[in-house]
Formats: sequence, structure tokens, C-alpha cells
Amino acid sequence: MMKFRIHMIWLMVTAFVIVLSVNTTRVFADEGKQFKVVGYYSEIFDDPIDQTVQFDKLTHITYAFLIPADDGTLIGIEKPQRLKELVEKSHKNNVEVLIAVGGWSYQGIPLDSAFEKLAASEDARNEFIDNVLEFVHDYDLDGVEIDWEYPDEGVSSQNYENLVLALGDALKADGKYLTAALNGAWSKTEGPSVSRAVTDACLKAFDWINIMAYDMNNEQHSPVWFAETSIRYWLHRNVPKEKIVLGVPFYAKPSWKQYRHLVAENRENAYLDFAKGDPLDSYYNGIHTIKAKTRAALQYASGIMIFDINEDTTDELSLLKAIHDTKESFFSQTFGGFQEIYFQLEGRDLAFIEKDGLGVPYVDENNRTMVPVRKALESIGAQVGFQEDTRTVIAQKEGIILKIPIDKNYIILDGIIVNLDTKAVMRDGRTYVPLRYLFESFGYDVIWHGESKTVMIKSQ
Repeated sequence: MMKFRIHMIWLMVTAFVIVLSVNTTRVFADEGKQFKVVGYYSEIFDDPIDQTVQFDKLTHITYAFLIPADDGTLIGIEKPQRLKELVEKSHKNNVEVLIAVGGWSYQGIPLDSAFEKLAASEDARNEFIDNVLEFVHDYDLDGVEIDWEYPDEGVSSQNYENLVLALGDALKADGKYLTAALNGAWSKTEGPSVSRAVTDACLKAFDWINIMAYDMNNEQHSPVWFAETSIRYWLHRNVPKEKIVLGVPFYAKPSWKQYRHLVAENRENAYLDFAKGDPLDSYYNGIHTIKAKTRAALQYASGIMIFDINEDTTDELSLLKAIHDTKESFFSQTFGGFQEIYFQLEGRDLAFIEKDGLGVPYVDENNRTMVPVRKALESIGAQVGFQEDTRTVIAQKEGIILKIPIDKNYIILDGIIVNLDTKAVMRDGRTYVPLRYLFESFGYDVIWHGESKTVMIKSQ
């Protein structure tokens, strides 16, 4: 007799479920085009561009980094031919390219002091702006990202504003973007000092801001909640949704391993957020968490920024592919908003979409997540039929026979009655049963990934 294991995690699943909002309307095609997917491209990597960059899944690429000196001059990039090749291929694929100016450090020395000095001098600011504009023209770039980590409140903040406003005016006169890499926030309303140093005038001058919602600490490197509070903080600062882009990491801490290397070690790591290591563990964002963050960005922001695309795979486990697929799914739906619970079968999305006419999950009066039987079982290759006289669904696969009587608190598995804590029901012409009973009947495990509110269904 097959025994049903009671999953405590299933109680957690139902606690997170929220009823779909079906009254929201969107002009999906227009919003899909406006949603940014910005990939940082670091020149420290030597991977061939054609083997690394998935142009069809990006809207913008930010090349990192152009280094400023404290007198306003620039330290040349190390691989000018690489940048020229990237710009040429990006433009052929309708992808725009920006240059990131700054970063945390150069040759082990933090760049904050260089920014402080050049921003404090009008002559150095003007020299810097002239040099940046010349660089943009020489490489046929579409814009500039300022990555000063970080100005302080007070005089430093005012100097930052002077630099940003002057650079913004110069770039916009030439039809170019000005963006900024800004920090994440632990609170929806109270940002750290480095956030407060970014004035409202600066925020208005930026075409958009890329929020670095990562590097918080090792165990909490870049969780979903940090992404969400970071978005909400900048919304609280009156930055419109259309100018907010959420940053996600494609690397781990404290090991600093790249996502592609973690997957090479064990493909199951693609679906996790932690990997035991020697000597250092890896905390990172796997596919489920990246999808959850993309959903947050689709709802509350206007894009995703990746640091960086060189660290991704290019196969079916690609994190950029996960972002792309989530975006495409969102804008293809005919109803507004997202479900608050998601399903993956053997590592692939199991989507219940209203327009398909096969039913969508809902929560019953017993607080159980009910799923449409036919859609669920046919996804694993089971044959599904309905016996009218007894009002019973009958499913068969590999010699296993499952009978599901409507409005009864039990199912019959290979002739044995198994009691349910709710009952199968008929709704809008579709039969619904708690998901775990369906899949466990045919030998599948049901696992709850709380960070991304995802149910993972895997064969035993």
C-alpha cells in the first residue's frame, strides 16, 4: 500500500496563497517592450561574446568599468577592441550599450576618494564630463551609468548632485542616457545614509536607477525580501516605477563562485540558493529566486539589472533565460497580476493559465490549494477520463489507477481508499483536488521553496 506522507510544508504553501486579481487591465505589448533587461558585461572575463551574450533576451548592456581619476581624467579601459565588438553586435541586435563609470575599486583601491575630489572641483567636473562625452562618441555608446560607491550626506552629497546634473544635461543634449547604480535598502521607508545622500534632484535627472539589491551579507546575500524592500524604498522616495530597475547577482557569497560554476559542480544547484563548499559556502540566487525577483520587478518596477551576464550559463539552466521566460509569461497572460504560488514539474514551469480553459488553482474553504485535475495529470503523461454515472475522475499511468469521486473526502488508489482532509469538487466544469494527492499517487515528491513561493514536483 502506498503511504501518503504528510508534508508540513504544504501548510506553509497555503499560507502564502493570495487570490488572483482578475480585474486589472494592462496593455501587455507596450509594457513588455518597456520592461528593461540590463546586463552588466565585465571586461575582466575573456569569454567570446557570441558564446556569452544572449542578445535576444536583453534590452541594454552596461560595460564595466571606465575608471575616473581625481583630476577628471579617465583611465582607459583594458580591452577597447572588446567594447567595440560588443557595441557593434549589440546594435545589430537592437540592444543599447552604456558605459559604467566607477565601481567599488580599481587595483584594490576604493574609488570613492577619486569621485569625492573630482566632484568637489568645478574644473575637474568639467574635465570629467568632456572626457566622458568624448569616450561615448568614440565608442558609439548610448549612455553612461554613474557608479559612485558612495557619496556621503552633506557636502559630498551636494558635490554628487553638481556632478550628476551637469553630466545629465550634457548627455541629454546629445540624446544619451544617464543612469545610476544605487544601493539597496533594508527598510521600505528608512534608507541608509548613502541613500539619503542621493538628492531628489539627482533622482529626477537619472533616466533610471539600477538598484544593487545584493552584497548585504553572506547568509543574506540577496534574498527576495531585500529586493522587495529596496524597490519600495525608492518608490517611497517618489522615484516612479518606470525609472526603477532591480539588480540581481549571478554570483555567490562568501565563496564568490559564479553561478555557471556552481551549476557545473551540480546541476541541482540551479534550483537552490545554497551550496556547501570547501573552504567557503555559497549563498546565491537560483532559478526559483531569480524568477520571484523578476515577478517583483514586473509588478513594482520596470526592469531587471544583472551583475553580470558573463557568470551565467547559456543552456536551459540560464538565469537570464529564467528572467526572459518569466517576463514572457507575465505579458502573455490575459488577466492582471500574478498568481502568488508557482509550480515546476521536473525543473520546468507548470503554468495554469486562464485563457487555456483548463482551469486555474484556487484556495478552498479548508485553506487547501486546489488544482485542476486534467491539466495536472496530463502534464505527467497520465490518461484522464470521467465516469458520468458515478461522477468519478479516473486516471491511469504505468499500471497505477487513481479514482477521484466528486464531493467525497477520499480517493481510491489501486483499490485502496485514502482519506483526504478536503474533498474533490467540480467547478466551472473542471475537477479540482489538492495537488499533493495527485502527484504523490503516481510516485512524485512535492517540495516547497518558500523564498520564491514555488512548488517543485519531482519524480522519486
